[in-house]
Amino acid sequence: MNKLRFVMMWCLLLGILVSCGDKDDDASPAAAVELDYLPDTKGSTWNYGGTNPYSLTATGNTKVVDGKTYSEFETKQGNETRKSYLLKEKGVYTGIGMDPSLSNDISLTFLKEETPVGKAWYQTNTINGFETKMTFTIIAKDITKTVEGKTYKEVIHVQAKTSVIFMDMEIDSGVNTNYYWAKGVGLILTDAGQHGNIPLMTYSIK
Repeated sequence: MNKLRFVMMWCLLLGILVSCGDKDDDASPAAAVELDYLPDTKGSTWNYGGTNPYSLTATGNTKVVDGKTYSEFETKQGNETRKSYLLKEKGVYTGIGMDPSLSNDISLTFLKEETPVGKAWYQTNTINGFETKMTFTIIAKDITKTVEGKTYKEVIHVQAKTSVIFMDMEIDSGVNTNYYWAKGVGLILTDAGQHGNIPLMTYSIK
């Protein structure tokens, strides 16, 4: 199966997001979201480069799904524009429609702020006709990470492993993807090793 498709899952946030080049030096706009690992204030933008460039914008709109209110984002990649949705509940971040190659109704919980380092959470979905299991683990918290020459503080490192369930057996896809989330900014780097990486190039938080 196509490993790259799993590697780039919701890197397109859904990716969920964010680097500083055209950001105003005035820190006041970020004050309201300084405790948040994925701001959703209207007009906030993130531009990503690397192996799968895209841009993300928080529209300020919302959508109710199963009685819960999600924030809307718009992702542009090449000539394609699509919508994705984010739910934040007590430090738990869940996205819908973050990967254009997947069904728009697939929901992924990609970050849990309060989960201890080393502890994992799991999620299963049917993706492209395969029963798929994703294992997310907090590798480190409150670290410093430099991406494209900019240093971010209070970063959470999450690693995701993907496996496929076939005939009741769990088969490792061999892909480990590392996500780095900066407080008050969002996703600053998606690193899939030899499969590529997507760094945050510029961002603006409103």
